[in-house]
Amino acid sequence: MSRDYESEVIRYIMERYPVRKRWFRPELRQVTKEWTLADDFQFVPEDAHAFLLDVFEHFNIEYSNFDGRNYFEYEYPFWQKRPSPEPEIKPLTVAMIIESAKAGKWLFD
Repeated sequence: MSRDYESEVIRYIMERYPVRKRWFRPELRQVTKEWTLADDFQFVPEDAHAFLLDVFEHFNIEYSNFDGRNYFEYEYPFWQKRPSPEPEIKPLTVAMIIESAKAGKWLFD
């Protein structure tokens, strides 16, 4: 019998990272594959990295090729120059985490 990675990942996220922001629409309190870290979880880069490190380690996802700069807009100190051109920010979805958990490694970037 094969593992149901979708259910496992979503259940783990729901247990460890309760959804608080959707109080005005209770039907949206269930994490779905389409959720993104930036829009639905509204993580700042530091929290997103902590979240991902936890999920990567829990599901044994090899993530050495993961580059958060592809998915999160960073705040640079005033003395540090922003990269030029600024990188395009891509959405990071729960579906991407599920697919990477199935493969055992980060599949994107």
